Amino acid sequence: MDFLFIILSIAFLFIGLVTGFIAGLLGVGGGIIIVPISYFVLTNLGYSVNISMHVAIASSLGVIFFTSISSMLTHMKLNNIDFLVIKKWFLGIVTGSILGSIVGSQFDGRTLIIIFVIILLSLSFNMFFQRKFIIINNDLPKNRIINFFISLVIGFLSAIIGIGGGSFSVPILTMFSKKIHEAIGTSAVFGFFIAFPGAIIFMITGSLNENIPEYSIGYVNIIIVILVSITSIFTANIGAKVASKINKNNLRKVFAIFLLFTCVSLIIEHFII
Repeated sequence: MDFLFIILSIAFLFIGLVTGFIAGLLGVGGGIIIVPISYFVLTNLGYSVNISMHVAIASSLGVIFFTSISSMLTHMKLNNIDFLVIKKWFLGIVTGSILGSIVGSQFDGRTLIIIFVIILLSLSFNMFFQRKFIIINNDLPKNRIINFFISLVIGFLSAIIGIGGGSFSVPILTMFSKKIHEAIGTSAVFGFFIAFPGAIIFMITGSLNENIPEYSIGYVNIIIVILVSITSIFTANIGAKVASKINKNNLRKVFAIFLLFTCVSLIIEHFII
């Protein structure tokens, strides 16, 4: 059996276990964990910055495609999905995902790292300092153009850094007076519509690159997608059970600090050392 296959399998089985547990524990999307850890694993295996970052982002979208299906079905049974919001935001989310994936494919690895770090820093500060959601209106805007723009930005930013969009859509939906459970359930649906076109675009744009890891379709690595998807489903349930017994606000602050250190390590590795 190929040695690289064994190393990748072990590494991403572990990543899947960690990703699922933290996602279940804190209610965050797996992409903000999968991307940086996958990137560090791939670079340490000798792949270039350009290849590692593109594969990490694309494969994260591949994982989210599968995990979001499970999440959608669960929230559908619980009636946590607001289909009116999906109707208003669907086109913008999908368009944003396609544009974000195309733009992300054209950037070099270092540029993607800068974008990832900026967005991750914003998310970590918000997670650390925000105590409650801000309400700005009692419903979504009536204007279709405003709705399209909001959803376009969510889809674009999510696809370009390989996350499911919940970190953006959940707080925005709660700002428009949506209940937190409905916001999370609806965001799970958006995760699917971000990941599906995004992963396909990265498959196409990476198909001509000869330096990608083995077992990849374009920039999407099949090993990462399968192993992380399978293992994260099991540990997500464990994380959710543990979350009910622990102070979640303190945990979110600890995780925010973890994200901060992740950003610092990326900056030091590529722009200082």
